[in-house]
Amino acid sequence: MSGTGQPNPDDLRPIDWTEAEPTRLQRDLRDVADFNTAFGATLQYAPPGTTIVGSSGTPPGMAAGRSDAPDQTTFDHGGWHGALPLWPFDRHAPDGLDALTDGTGLEFTLTYPAAYPMVPPTIWPLAPEPEMVERTQATWHVLPSGGLCLLQSDGAWQPEASLVDLLLKAAGWRVEYALMKAHVIEAMAVSGIVSDSSFDHLVTQAATAPTTPGPASGAGDTPSGEPTTDPENPSHVEDPQA
Repeated sequence: MSGTGQPNPDDLRPIDWTEAEPTRLQRDLRDVADFNTAFGATLQYAPPGTTIVGSSGTPPGMAAGRSDAPDQTTFDHGGWHGALPLWPFDRHAPDGLDALTDGTGLEFTLTYPAAYPMVPPTIWPLAPEPEMVERTQATWHVLPSGGLCLLQSDGAWQPEASLVDLLLKAAGWRVEYALMKAHVIEAMAVSGIVSDSSFDHLVTQAATAPTTPGPASGAGDTPSGEPTTDPENPSHVEDPQA
């Protein structure tokens, strides 16, 4: 309060989580630094209010951060950005992993919410970036907003959990996304592949499987899907829906 009995403007200034939870901030910085060292990654911290230029862009609807221009992102409450290592797991990488994924890990943006660590951060995949239709199907583990769905439920996040746990899940999502694109699996694993090796052999299978060509367009098939006439028998009409 000021001497006039009116609220002091400084007393009404919002306190960011980095000020309210400085110990947690230092822990995140330390944990990610150790992660970078262990796997040769170069993830970078963005303090609250930071704007980065030159990223691959940010999916529309990004919460706790905003895309101010096609190649510019502002982190309202801080976050991280960079590329995750392709296989940061405690087991041998399956044969064919590089062929399946082009040897690249997930490029991402992570944004902290104002209520962190009580509320988990959101990881936004930039490359590969899920298609719009994939955001509407739970099998892809992508939220309608474009962020990754890495937790089985809202209550699965524990405030004391390490930020690296989410980064590992996101790295696993990138491999499962490649398996989905290769049509080797129909849905991503509930528990993820961080500690579940049941999908490992499918990486090799997908990488070595011959490419199956799609249906060729020609007689009996039109882009509109309308019936066409058999050129050998003009009186016979083929219906692609039959």
